[in-house]
Amino acid sequence: AYEEAGGGRRLRIEAAPAEARGTGWVQYDGAMALQTLMSRLRGQSPADARLAERRRLAESYLNPIWAKLESWLTASRETTNFTYDLTELNLTHLAGFVAGVSGATLAQAEAMIAELAADKELAEHVKVQTQNAGPRGELSDLVARYGRRAGWYALVRLTKPRLVVETGVEKGLGSVVLCAALRKNAAEGHQGRYLGTDIDTGAGWMLKGPYAEVGKILYGDSIESLKTIDGPLDLFINDSDHSSDYERREYETIASKLSDRAIVLGDNAHVTPEVYNFARKTGRQFLYFQERPKDHWYPGAGIGAAFGKEGR
Repeated sequence: AYEEAGGGRRLRIEAAPAEARGTGWVQYDGAMALQTLMSRLRGQSPADARLAERRRLAESYLNPIWAKLESWLTASRETTNFTYDLTELNLTHLAGFVAGVSGATLAQAEAMIAELAADKELAEHVKVQTQNAGPRGELSDLVARYGRRAGWYALVRLTKPRLVVETGVEKGLGSVVLCAALRKNAAEGHQGRYLGTDIDTGAGWMLKGPYAEVGKILYGDSIESLKTIDGPLDLFINDSDHSSDYERREYETIASKLSDRAIVLGDNAHVTPEVYNFARKTGRQFLYFQERPKDHWYPGAGIGAAFGKEGR
């Protein structure tokens, strides 16, 4: 039974454990007291009870992920390069990241992220191209979900780059997102073009129609392709071979081709420090954004940005 004493609560134990014998009372606090009592009644040691409680605590975080996995198994067809929306809170984090990198206001960054979400023409293009892609399309979802690519789009809209280069395009979702932004810029009088690179000659199958009017894919080893591109590059996105060595060599290859206002994005920054190292080596600033996917079991990737000369 409980008894109020000295501002706390005490639990009287009729058969006291060895450590309490001779005292008559053992000090406890609320739920822990009941848990300890029940564990002893079950013949479970306090240490085992704490371990079980910690397991239940961890499972309370993991169980929602398992639930999302079960839903994803039937709702999605993807096996790699997973697509998803971001949580509403995470979208505000993305707007802050975009504003910090571009120098725009938070309101301007939010507006550009919202603009992509409202682009019905692009969403329909993704759906149609996926339906017509044959076996490759069978492993992609019909619904356009852009995740962190919304940050890419917003940066293109806000900084008006003349040349955007992305290495590693896979199906070309990032390609059409970037080209959609370039088309909007062109309609406002700011011309720009997109170049993607990929070693897979079947990659980039979404880049068709009006989006192909402002961009194209260079096939072959990305580093070799980068060597053929004349600068200046205003926006560079690394998303090809995700080894540290290859990522570093891509940055080394494009370093002399970057414009004074260039932004370098690392799509592997949640795994390697290479874009951070590049920023530090070249006297640039660095910011990082971490995705928080909505209704998806995948924990998300991120964007690392090397931008602006320090001290400016």
